[in-house]
Amino acid sequence: MNRLQPTSTFLTCALALAGHATAQQMLITTDTGTDSIVAFSPVDGSLIGANQFAIDTLIQVSAIEVGSEIWVSQQIGDRIKRYDHCGNWLGDIGPTFPGGGLDNVRGMVFHNGVVYACNDGGGNGATPNSLTTFDAAGNWLATYALAGINSPFGVVPFQGDLLVTGSSGLDDVHRYTTAGVSLGTFHNSTSVNFAHQVGVASDGNVWVASSSTPSGVTKLDAANGNVLLQFAGTSARGVYELANGNVLWTGSAGAFVYDPSTSTSTQVYAGSCYQLNPVATDWACHKPYGVGCHDWGIDSSNLLQLFGDVPGAKAALDGNALQFALTGTGYTATWLPGVAAGLWVAPTAGATVVADGTATTGTFTPSAPIPVPGGVATAWTVSSEGVLTAGAEGNQGTSSTATLASTATQPGLAWYTWFNQNPVESGSGKIQWEELGGVLYVTFDGVECGVGSPTIAPSTYQWQIDMASGTVTMLWTSLSGSNSTSDVLVGCTLAGAGLTPVSTPLASALPLVLAPDPAPMALTAAPRPVINPSTLVSYTATSVPEFAPGAGIYVGTMFLSVNPLPGGFDLAGILTTVPGCSTWIATLDLDLGGTLNVAPTLTWTFAFDSAFFAPGNVIAAQAVALFDPAFPQVNGEAGGFLFSNGVRSTTWPQ
Repeated sequence: MNRLQPTSTFLTCALALAGHATAQQMLITTDTGTDSIVAFSPVDGSLIGANQFAIDTLIQVSAIEVGSEIWVSQQIGDRIKRYDHCGNWLGDIGPTFPGGGLDNVRGMVFHNGVVYACNDGGGNGATPNSLTTFDAAGNWLATYALAGINSPFGVVPFQGDLLVTGSSGLDDVHRYTTAGVSLGTFHNSTSVNFAHQVGVASDGNVWVASSSTPSGVTKLDAANGNVLLQFAGTSARGVYELANGNVLWTGSAGAFVYDPSTSTSTQVYAGSCYQLNPVATDWACHKPYGVGCHDWGIDSSNLLQLFGDVPGAKAALDGNALQFALTGTGYTATWLPGVAAGLWVAPTAGATVVADGTATTGTFTPSAPIPVPGGVATAWTVSSEGVLTAGAEGNQGTSSTATLASTATQPGLAWYTWFNQNPVESGSGKIQWEELGGVLYVTFDGVECGVGSPTIAPSTYQWQIDMASGTVTMLWTSLSGSNSTSDVLVGCTLAGAGLTPVSTPLASALPLVLAPDPAPMALTAAPRPVINPSTLVSYTATSVPEFAPGAGIYVGTMFLSVNPLPGGFDLAGILTTVPGCSTWIATLDLDLGGTLNVAPTLTWTFAFDSAFFAPGNVIAAQAVALFDPAFPQVNGEAGGFLFSNGVRSTTWPQ
């Protein structure tokens, strides 16, 4: 590999970067309105960042630091989601795992190497009203059924034991050993109602946030649990005493700082926030953002038809089926008119209800892995809105708004009969799954449409997945008779991001083959940018286009910038001739130099050192590949440039 010289010096860039804003120890909470982690100063409660990183939907109650990770409890999703400090998703714990499960998980704390999670329900193999414990690697340790409390919501270490709040009946705050053994009532009165987060004050006493009338924050005596102080706070959920003696609290309207000297609360953030927890350790990480350019002209990784209303979808789908036969890397899709009634298999009494809620998802695990393109799926997730995903993470979350564009960035292999549906509407049937004769059946059995009229307008349709061959058959016995003008999206998308699909008439365009598209040019970075000691980070661009047909060489350069551009800017008409290639950095602060290789992979190295960088410096990177414009790409691009996604690197000491 050959390297050309940079166009600007290391020192110039390093000095500019060293002056960039730094991160710090902070308090974090979740905002379920924006689905993001929000950060505040632990000194005065001022806002540090309104969007530290994006999180999934389904009500996130507690975000805590576990080693070098951030764990977020997903109350409606019945799982704990694990992220690094840049927001890269690392995996999930639950809904089921060897030893038990989670159902309506709420507050959490990491104490002496153990994560304690408050669990409310008994679904997914979980123990109702319990503390479920894990080690820092996510392994289940034990589940403690809690006596003396109902619907646990918050937990905090206290004098060698634990205090746990209850949101419904029995004690407001109860004391337990770290093994879940009851030590008796700590506090129970009408002063506290729907106790949410519990925390220890600087003087050793106890703060409790309660979200129902009289909602607010209460300070309890550490010796006897008596009320020492109380102030109002609408739908209070989180509480943390700041270093300056004030109190940061959160609720359904955002975050507020209470000043005891004036007995007033001042809003510092507007949103829908939950529990507050400190984070203090290593934030060194790389976060990819945006998407790289592609050089293909047609996206064959999906087959989707968008109907403009429910009646149109009903007319096209009723009585018909759509089959996807596994090819190894994709599927052959075939339209099967008029066969739905003959293929339909009614759920038996042994079927399991799943995703039983308004705009919710449910994950289940069949008895054996099922073949899918490139491997197998062990867990499946179904949305109450009509999306079945082969994986523990469902496409589209809980969205009921069907769009073609939203499928382009969804990562999972999924099948869609996507529109607003509600299995808990009065008179509705349920979503159920079961295995019969080696076939996995997922059935919407008379599930009500959530919009339009008449009021009673159920849908009955089914996915049938052959567990041996991986063939998936979608059949529609009777779609909703609603007059809703909401869009309905039907079909399949393979795993991985792609172009925004076009609507394809299912009945007339089949059969056809779904296959993965070539990957867009992608940039990654490793190892983490630790600045003490110095770390040499390698940035690697893959799927680089050949400079010219038959040339056998691949050429490009990479820029660093102190100004990430998360929204991107399309370069069509400037440096490219086809829309879809964007810059993800706002300034070109350092060119790491031209590189060529005889393979479609290019690499650059860059040293992160405390002599030039401070903790929390954010440095963005983007690679550019060069090709001879006399030989346009497959998609017609003739500008001579293709661009990678961006990578945002955050520095931190070891």
